[in-house]
Amino acid sequence: MKLQTVGNLGGCILSEVNMTKKLEKGSAWDKADTNGDNIITDAELDAQLAREERKLRMENNDKKEDQQRYMVWFSMVTVTGLIVAVLIPGLIPVERLDHIGPILSTFLISNMGVIGSFIAMSAWSKTKETK
Repeated sequence: MKLQTVGNLGGCILSEVNMTKKLEKGSAWDKADTNGDNIITDAELDAQLAREERKLRMENNDKKEDQQRYMVWFSMVTVTGLIVAVLIPGLIPVERLDHIGPILSTFLISNMGVIGSFIAMSAWSKTKETK
């Protein structure tokens, strides 16, 4: 802390305190000083915060897309497994197929809707990115 005399007003000495702040080497905020003058301006700070926010948003989108892929793979495996189970003779008795038929058709249609919407949204987002 530096004490600097600014002036004298009626016998009172006016002084100004000059406080300089320093960052430790390798600090996360040290990267914000883009012009290397050891002063982090508001513009540099805003740019650094915007970069951090963009990075976080990209990581969250990546995690969300991974979860969507897992959900679609699960739907595809269950739909395929269910179709195979119904088609194997003797695995499910014919009497039970009459009772389980409406439930199976609803399950298959809803899972195929999940898969179809995922494929459509993936194709739409890729065409949107290329524009």
